[in-house]
Amino acid sequence: MLNNCENCGGKLYFSPKDKANVCESCGSLFPLEYNYQFSKKTFDEHQISAEDDALANSMSSIKCKSCGANVLLSKYQMQTTCPYCGNSSIVKGKAKNMLYIDSLIPFNFSKTEALSKFKSTVRKRFYANKKIFKNINENAINGIYVNAFVFDIETSSSYRGVFSYTRTVKDRDGNSHTETFYKNVSGFFDKAYKNITIEANSHLDQSDLGSIMPFQYGSAVEFKQDFMHGYMLEYQDRMFNDCVKMAEKIINRDIEQRLLEKHGCTKIERLSLHTDYPDKRYNYCLLPVYFVNSEVKGKKYNVLMNGQTGKVGKIPKDKWRVFFTILLIAVLFVGAILLVMYLF
Repeated sequence: MLNNCENCGGKLYFSPKDKANVCESCGSLFPLEYNYQFSKKTFDEHQISAEDDALANSMSSIKCKSCGANVLLSKYQMQTTCPYCGNSSIVKGKAKNMLYIDSLIPFNFSKTEALSKFKSTVRKRFYANKKIFKNINENAINGIYVNAFVFDIETSSSYRGVFSYTRTVKDRDGNSHTETFYKNVSGFFDKAYKNITIEANSHLDQSDLGSIMPFQYGSAVEFKQDFMHGYMLEYQDRMFNDCVKMAEKIINRDIEQRLLEKHGCTKIERLSLHTDYPDKRYNYCLLPVYFVNSEVKGKKYNVLMNGQTGKVGKIPKDKWRVFFTILLIAVLFVGAILLVMYLF
């Protein structure tokens, strides 16, 4: 790994546009080799790196006193604010040993481009609160590699239970009413799930990561620290087995929904579901995410952006726009009823 410029000793940063590390001082380019790789390994191969962890030894940690977020950054980086909440009250420390990282999806565009993409998205989203992010600049954006376990899991399930569905029927007098029908169900269901992505840091909610999915794993490369120059690394604090359980919960919910669809029902009344996992594999991958921070009247806002595709996550809504939309719908609905009453 090249830590400093070979020509002048200056600091390096990874440039997605150039696919190279660039010197901040003299502008020298050091192209990186993209070894595309995203293979899965069995759970038996799960391992923790040795005590002499080169990655951990090259990183330092910062922990936010306000929100509790913990991230890692190169010893050559300077960070004075929390990338999650923008608070300046942070504590620096030493990085601990980390899991063996299998692959990494490099950032696909710079902070300058991220700012432009983000502002464009805010303008296009009708209900977005545009005032919150009106005056943001590049300093409000932080690039972080997010830890994630990406699972391929084969399932084989047996089930027995009672499902239900509702249907509108007419009685003898021609009056309509809704009835609930019950169905005894049983059988077998097999399905292979691919690329179930589980966030490996408890500070970032799984739904937040889901809001900027998907990532294109075909563009993942063999992990090299060279891609991390200028970017932070999220601290991995969610254990591997906990992430496996989260993946299995997601799978079980999906199986239940597919069983409902299979039997033409809408509700599970009672269900005994037993699922085996004939084959389970995973890849421990770093995902590129931009965190966009803003503060208005003492209130902090944080929005995520996919650093590969540019997809923006959940943006706070403009309450007045939402209110007037609901009011308009209500007025139109009442107007339609009055018109029908007037005509008939």
